[in-house]
Amino acid sequence: MTNRKAFTEVSSTQQLKNSTLNQQKAIKEIEGLFQISDEKLDILMRGVGQEMRNGLNVPETEEKQNDLKMIPSFVAGYPTGNEKGTYLALEISGVDIYVCQVRLKGEGGKLAINQYQYKIPDHLTAGDNMSTLIDYIADCVADFQHRVGSSQEMVYAMGISLGFAVSQTGLDKGYIVALEHGFEYPNAIGSDIVDLFHKGFQAKGLAVKVVAMANDSVCTLLAHAYQHPSTRIGIVHSAGTNCAYYDKVSNLGTFLSQHKDDIPHHSDMIINTEWCNISSKYLPGNKFDEMVDIESNNKGIHAFEKMTTGMYLGELVRLILVYFADIKVLSFDIDDEECLLRIPYQFDTSYMYVCEADEDLLEGTRVVLEEMCRTGETTPIDREIVKKVCELVGHRAAVLLGASIAGVVEYMVAYGIGLDPQGDGFAISISGEVYKDYSSFHPRVCETLKTLIPDEVAAKLSVGIVKHSRIVGAAIVAMMAEKINRNIDML
Repeated sequence: MTNRKAFTEVSSTQQLKNSTLNQQKAIKEIEGLFQISDEKLDILMRGVGQEMRNGLNVPETEEKQNDLKMIPSFVAGYPTGNEKGTYLALEISGVDIYVCQVRLKGEGGKLAINQYQYKIPDHLTAGDNMSTLIDYIADCVADFQHRVGSSQEMVYAMGISLGFAVSQTGLDKGYIVALEHGFEYPNAIGSDIVDLFHKGFQAKGLAVKVVAMANDSVCTLLAHAYQHPSTRIGIVHSAGTNCAYYDKVSNLGTFLSQHKDDIPHHSDMIINTEWCNISSKYLPGNKFDEMVDIESNNKGIHAFEKMTTGMYLGELVRLILVYFADIKVLSFDIDDEECLLRIPYQFDTSYMYVCEADEDLLEGTRVVLEEMCRTGETTPIDREIVKKVCELVGHRAAVLLGASIAGVVEYMVAYGIGLDPQGDGFAISISGEVYKDYSSFHPRVCETLKTLIPDEVAAKLSVGIVKHSRIVGAAIVAMMAEKINRNIDML
């Protein structure tokens, strides 16, 4: 194993000018809590690989014992970048609806995109009948088709990417398990989501057929793969996190026994890992992580998400700043009635981007503290400490993400997936606001990944940041669905 000290340790106290011994001691304490030892990284990497193997082969009755759910996407095979056609995509993300028309031009991955965004009104987030919400979504699709001048002579294939929890039983079949993001329709649970959409579209006279649904990480993978056919891993890292990758159908023990005639055994399929569920037994948590977990609405689960994603990173920083204020490491009074730092989740993760990128007089950090968090006047050393806390929390998050990716890569190499010894290797696609907007995140993840895997493997990997991933990916899922159905018909 190569030397990891360069990225697992962040020496900070020497950079704090004019700091007191008490301040240096406090920063040293946080450094110790947020640094990750070689042993802990090995535990995480091995754990990811073991959970992948368990999730693929464990009997269905024992599935809940696995951290990684390893859900088959039913998307088999690879896009080439030469496919052509016009496809629709629908994404529901929180209260946002995105409708997109993607024209695939082929020619090595060329495409054209037309997209509109709609908002779900507050009065449609809850009710007695889910069809009310579906009717509104159908209206949005009808409006979109009118705007872009869709042909009335053809039926458009549509792929959908949903923010709801769906138990997928086929490429175009799945049942709603839970409604999230504040939605409440009691009759939705157990409903076939595709059937609901078909009925809603038919009622509006829309010539649209939902041919596939996919998780956002699957869409991220395929959005990149159409233009870069060597893509084998797709990751979403934003408010939450997830990872999808290609595996051999022959490795999918439980799935293979249940779907012997659905998918060719020699093909490869995208698997949704649901790695947000990586538990604390594989992760180097500390007292601040425990505090985040205790105050969360999903206590005891999603430890990986709570240590790495945009939903929680700012809160980790806030808790450390409260601790520092209480032991008089910071000069400002957070108990002042104007100050927001005593209020949970009032230090937004986006503030970390500003503080870490700040230089010289740390004016951006001053604005974050004094104007956004209303701390009152801050000193230069206050700002240096806050910047350093952001670096430590953000650095650990990137290292954990990089180590988890390394665990997936290590599994794929061991099982001969996507890495031809004679070939050029494969690409990893990553999307999400944290990954895109946090300037130091990408280089830290790449450095971690490069350091944790053998040089000969690292030399064959590339990491790309994907834009418009979910919605474009959903359209490409629709294209892949038609391609898969044609191949099955030929068997």
